[in-house]
Amino acid sequence: MGENKVNVLFSDLDGTLVHYPKEFLHYADIIEEVAATDNTPETATIRYHETNESRTCVVLSSMTGGKAYLSLRTNELISTLRDMDVLFVIITGARSSTYVGRRDYLPEADYEFFENGGRKIAEGKLDATWSDQFKEQVGEIADRTSLSPDMPPPEQRQGTLWGLYKELLDDGWKLDGRKYTTNFRVDVAKSEGKHTRDLNAIVETKCAPLSLASSYNLGKADLYPAQSGKANAARHILQLRQIDSKDAVALFDDDNDIELGSLCGRGFLPGVTHDSVLEALKKHPEWRVSKRMGFLGTEEALEKIIELRCAALKDMETNAVGSHV
Repeated sequence: MGENKVNVLFSDLDGTLVHYPKEFLHYADIIEEVAATDNTPETATIRYHETNESRTCVVLSSMTGGKAYLSLRTNELISTLRDMDVLFVIITGARSSTYVGRRDYLPEADYEFFENGGRKIAEGKLDATWSDQFKEQVGEIADRTSLSPDMPPPEQRQGTLWGLYKELLDDGWKLDGRKYTTNFRVDVAKSEGKHTRDLNAIVETKCAPLSLASSYNLGKADLYPAQSGKANAARHILQLRQIDSKDAVALFDDDNDIELGSLCGRGFLPGVTHDSVLEALKKHPEWRVSKRMGFLGTEEALEKIIELRCAALKDMETNAVGSHV
């Protein structure tokens, strides 16, 4: 495959840059919390049991997931990569309202995709035209200026995605379409009398004819337009910025990231949160799972990516000098 120049880093959020207490409280404690003020976010200090290493984190909220934690050190490392002319792209499954609520405290990014690639921000501004390509699936998004527009209830919307939503709702599935514009979520565990195999059968028979796709995120199934998805968002950026996929790096952890990880020349996983990722690891020797957990695992991955970028820059400098000899 050759050396990766690390020209772009595509990163997931939940379980990758951002971590939840349900994940980290078995190896770390929250030892100090500082309430938010008018000018500063809520912060917390996390300390690891075995090593006593600690990290100061910004505390982020979500509609359903409770508090999430992002270490300041993670933000610093990403800033270092951007200073080294690495394009940084966030691609997350988060719903619009959750992403907008967190955005001020996330690492600065060149491009941002949320709702599994259904919504796009380019250089700080909403790109409403990006979502236009999904009109057949999600209907018209009337407000073209808001990152989290007010929408009718999912069952009242137009498009093949919402038609399937209504069908699943009538069939007794536990669904969540709140504050989503191009995606909805299925909670199989809370769908009485339903099983993962039942949903998989629906996905296999109904999604493709409706130009829809599905993947698992945070233990729940997301359904969205087939033209969106994390890998398609990444392909768009690679084409737009004329970057070879072998010079791209993915930072990820979950089932909905597998195609993205497969697209890129290298993959780094701070952790693994779905069995499908464990299976995919067997086929991808270019993927590396961090030895450490949580925040330290994220930092380990980012530090390795920085090392790769330093080596690539050195090689490019050497080659440039050699070409003039």
